[in-house]
Amino acid sequence: MFSRLLGISCLIFSNVSHADTIGRYMNIANNIPKMEMKADHQAHIWARSARTVLSLTSESIAETLILANAAASERGAPIFCLPAEVSLNAMLLNELIQETYREVSSQSSDKNNLTVSNIAWIGVTHKYPCTKDAPTKNFHKPVTTSMGHMDGVLPPPPGSLKDD
Repeated sequence: MFSRLLGISCLIFSNVSHADTIGRYMNIANNIPKMEMKADHQAHIWARSARTVLSLTSESIAETLILANAAASERGAPIFCLPAEVSLNAMLLNELIQETYREVSSQSSDKNNLTVSNIAWIGVTHKYPCTKDAPTKNFHKPVTTSMGHMDGVLPPPPGSLKDD
């Protein structure tokens, strides 16, 4: 019940906050290889910037999904159950977002108007469902990690390094 309410709340909030659409996200993702093939230096700069934008978007959504799942798991109803060897990071979520976009029915005229978060939610819940008989069987608690795009830029949080 809580996970459904949380999911609906996230969907409503993401639509109200005018988050970017999956159509725009996929347009950027599809144009990166084209721009990398050009000899123009500006095209290469655009491609690098576009990759960074997609990475930051995916990382932010992944962190949000992990936190929402942890909160739901504390109440005994995880939203999704990752296998122990899988870590939901920016790279995995970016691939999952693009895969889910391609799998969502092309009959849906509103498909491109969904937010990136909507597609990520659909993707993670379909790829990593929890079984009804053992909802936490494959779930592992998220490990606190630094944000990938900030590695080396910010010092680690206090107390995160152990003295030998």
